[in-house]
Amino acid sequence: MSNEPTPLLEVKNLTKHFPAAHGQKVHAVNGVSFKLERGETLGIVGESGCGKSSMGRTILKVHEPTSGQIIFDGVDITGLSNRKMFPYRKKMQMIFQ
Repeated sequence: MSNEPTPLLEVKNLTKHFPAAHGQKVHAVNGVSFKLERGETLGIVGESGCGKSSMGRTILKVHEPTSGQIIFDGVDITGLSNRKMFPYRKKMQMIFQ
């Protein structure tokens, strides 16, 4: 058993695809992984349209992930329903520039 503290947020191989015209898919987020420890701040930067907001909304479960895993405070929230996400959303937010 490890004595390492549990990361506040751990994202593993997060992917989000949106349906597009003619059966195509928009690959908004592809294989994103990171850990955010307590007390750390994370800034996401990139060009317009590169998937920053889509990634944030997928982590908050506003959008369902296509694949991957989202672990918040040691709890896998990836498959939680909107109702079960309510207490977690009280503790999570995106702050836009």
